[in-house]
Amino acid sequence: MRIVLSSSRGWVSQSKLKGRMSVDDDKRRQELYDAHLKQTWQDIQSSTDDYDRNLLTVSSAVLGLSVGFIKDIVHFPTAVWHLVLYASWVCLAACIVVNVLSFRLSVIALKKHLGYLYEYYIKKNDEYLTKKSAAEKALEWSTWTAGVCFFAGIICTVVFCIKNLH
Repeated sequence: MRIVLSSSRGWVSQSKLKGRMSVDDDKRRQELYDAHLKQTWQDIQSSTDDYDRNLLTVSSAVLGLSVGFIKDIVHFPTAVWHLVLYASWVCLAACIVVNVLSFRLSVIALKKHLGYLYEYYIKKNDEYLTKKSAAEKALEWSTWTAGVCFFAGIICTVVFCIKNLH
């Protein structure tokens, strides 16, 4: 056993110091983990909000511009593949509707999650730690659906324009 430093009570062995450092180190690691966890959740929330907002803004703009100005890009009476254009409008409109509905669905999912937090932390019911509500599952589905509808709408609009440019 090697003596490494003195304390107010005398000399402290390396093994005792290692134990104390381990506890302090574990506490510090937990604090850092908690801080990073909090920041990560804030970043996820911010990214999700930005995704929804941008999806709604861009899909609305593309739909509006497409409906309003397609005649200036393509001579509509002689245009081909009208169904592709109509499909793009349906996809973009679906993106907007699903996205708007997801805002309300988000509130419902968060309220349900608050109940799950109460069950887990206050009532100590472990099954609520990873439980997902139907609203949370539907919200996840709506996020993917809105994104797919958006990209399908953009692709259909571009295909229609390319096919009809003369």
